[in-house]
Amino acid sequence: MHTVEPLQNTDGEPSPSVLQQEDQTKGEALRFEIMRLNDVDGTAVDTTVVDAASVNRIVQQAASIGQRIYIRPAETTAS
Repeated sequence: MHTVEPLQNTDGEPSPSVLQQEDQTKGEALRFEIMRLNDVDGTAVDTTVVDAASVNRIVQQAASIGQRIYIRPAETTAS
């Protein structure tokens, strides 16, 4: 099993700059689609779109219970 360590400050806390990036071209906060995956076949069970600041919390929750998730940038809508 592959483990990914979060980027951390010298105090061991996740770096807030990683979680609070903004899309500089539009001035909007980045949003991510997070899919919870079926343990057997890896198909998406449900999907949610969250802001960058929420990603770390969701990843930590999933890791604590061994839940498989897939994260990708959310598609933006044309304005």
